[in-house]
Amino acid sequence: MFVGSTTEDLRGLETQWLVHLSYLLLVGASLVRAILLLRILAVGSGFFAIIYDYSINEFGMVAWEAAFTLINAVQIGILIYEKQRARLTTEEETLRQRMFPHLSVVDFHRLIHMGTWVSTNEGEVLTRQGHPVARIILVTDGATAVDVDGRTVAYCREGDFVGEMAFVSGKPASATVTTISATRYLMWRFSDLKALIEKYPDIRTALQSVFNRNLIDKLARETPEAETL
Repeated sequence: MFVGSTTEDLRGLETQWLVHLSYLLLVGASLVRAILLLRILAVGSGFFAIIYDYSINEFGMVAWEAAFTLINAVQIGILIYEKQRARLTTEEETLRQRMFPHLSVVDFHRLIHMGTWVSTNEGEVLTRQGHPVARIILVTDGATAVDVDGRTVAYCREGDFVGEMAFVSGKPASATVTTISATRYLMWRFSDLKALIEKYPDIRTALQSVFNRNLIDKLARETPEAETL
C-alpha cells in the first residue's frame, strides 16, 4: 500500500494514535491542580507511550517511559497512603473547615500533628511582654487577655493566634497574654513550624493567609484604651 515503506514504518503509522493519546494525557496532567489526578494522567501517558515505542522496536525509549511510569505509580501509592493516614478527629475537622478550608486534609494533618494540644485553667501566662517567644498558639476554646504596660487592650478568643507576630518578626512579645478562663489551644514550637513550612509551601501559604486575616480581625476588636498607646 505504501511504496518503499518497511513493515516497521507501516506498524508505526497504524499505532500513531497511541502517541497522540499519550501526549493528550500529558497535556491534561499539566493542566490539573490536584496532584493525585496529575500522577494518574502521567501514568496513563507513560503506559500508551510504552506500547507505541514497543510496537516500533524503540526499546531504549521503552525503558525511559517505563521509568517515568514507575516513578509516577510509586508517587500515587505514596499519596494514597498519606491520604488514608490523614484521619482527623471531629475537633480537628471542625478547626480545618473554620480556619484552613483551602488546605488539603493531608497537609492539615501534617500541620496539626506537628503541634501539641493543651488544656489549661485561668491565669496561665502564654506570652510575657518584652520576653522572647518560642511557641505559637491557636486558641480553640476559651479566652485570653492581652495586656500592654499593665493595661488590657484586647482579648483573644476562639480562632485567634498568640505569638504569630513574634514568629514572623523574631522579636520579643509585644504584650502579655494571659488566659482568663479555662482554655484549650493548639501549640507549635517555632523551630518545628519553621521546618514544616520550609518543606511544604502550601502550608506556608495557608498560614500566612490565616495570620493576615486574624490580625485584621484582632485589630478591629481592640478596646478603646488601645487607641491611646
